[in-house]
Amino acid sequence: MHKYLFLLGRTPELSFHELLAFIPQEDLEQVTPEIVRASLESDEAASNIFSLLGGSLKVLKTEGEFHAVEEEKLPEYAAAFLAEFPRPTFAIAELGRNNIEKLDPGEIKRLLKARNVSSRFIEGPREGLSAAVLLHDDVVELHVMKFGETTFFARTLEVQDIDSWTERDRGKPYSDRKKGMLPVKVARMMVNMAMAQQKSQASDSREPVKLYDPFCGTGTVLIEAAMRGCQVFGSDLDQDSVVGTTRNLEWFGKTANLSVQSHIFHSDATNVTPDKLGGLVDTLVTEPFLGKPTPQAQQLPNIFKGLEKMYLGAFKQWTKILSPGASVVIIFPYVVEGKNIYSLEKMIDKLSSLGYTPLSEPLMYHRPQAIVQRQVWQFRFSK
Repeated sequence: MHKYLFLLGRTPELSFHELLAFIPQEDLEQVTPEIVRASLESDEAASNIFSLLGGSLKVLKTEGEFHAVEEEKLPEYAAAFLAEFPRPTFAIAELGRNNIEKLDPGEIKRLLKARNVSSRFIEGPREGLSAAVLLHDDVVELHVMKFGETTFFARTLEVQDIDSWTERDRGKPYSDRKKGMLPVKVARMMVNMAMAQQKSQASDSREPVKLYDPFCGTGTVLIEAAMRGCQVFGSDLDQDSVVGTTRNLEWFGKTANLSVQSHIFHSDATNVTPDKLGGLVDTLVTEPFLGKPTPQAQQLPNIFKGLEKMYLGAFKQWTKILSPGASVVIIFPYVVEGKNIYSLEKMIDKLSSLGYTPLSEPLMYHRPQAIVQRQVWQFRFSK
């Protein structure tokens, strides 16, 4: 087994739960809130997992671990590592070393030259190069990381493909800011967590997972699910969303050269029936209507009263379309207004009586300065 470090995005708690969809908790160690160390069999295994993640920015392979190392020896260690690459173009990233003087790349180049190794250094932020640089340049990025008395050397193995994410986020033919507010990476994390629950059912079926989004909007969740090989179903009360999501899935299938199994239809989420879905579904992943994005304080009690009625009506109807053991990953709204907190958490007991068991505490996600925050909830349904 080898040690790898996953650098999490700006919602680290949510990103960590996504990692649990692929790696057993006993093989994970939270080094910091933003860095998780994993034990995996190979570089290929680490790369394959990383390629499916929405919430991790980079994966690094640990190349050395030193306890109470002398700072003056670090350039020698760095040069010894970089000398293994022919004519390396390199960058140095430093984490956990804010109160320590930066490593001198000139000294590392001098030590490489003494080894008859020609090299080139790329300057970048102390925390590391951006994905844009690493994706398009052949750079050996060496991370020097200090946590407590231990210093790690790690090399960037993979970096998030921002071009692909941006294309699926902004390149879709149909978009609507009022309906497509869920970020594509958050949608992928939700899909991954839902699919992991299905995997835990230990089914031997080779049939693709049937995933349904009853508030499909612009199809963000469904596109991410289709990338994971799901058979996707979507519906929306708004006819424009039904047409737009259909267009977006067709566009995605062509651009990704994938055969997408999908069915999109017009329906209220509280009225959908199994015949619209070809039977029961395995997984439901969705972001419902969350209310006004900038509500007035005096409006919040009535807004959340209406949202609770809508959510509860939908959950009741979904008992008719979900298979036993189905997974549900859904977003609830959450607002802090002064000393008051508005949420739907008091609804959880009612959902439990309907057969929905929460699998964890809610995971928070929100954009900077957003009034309406998001809680990501995971449930397992049993009849």
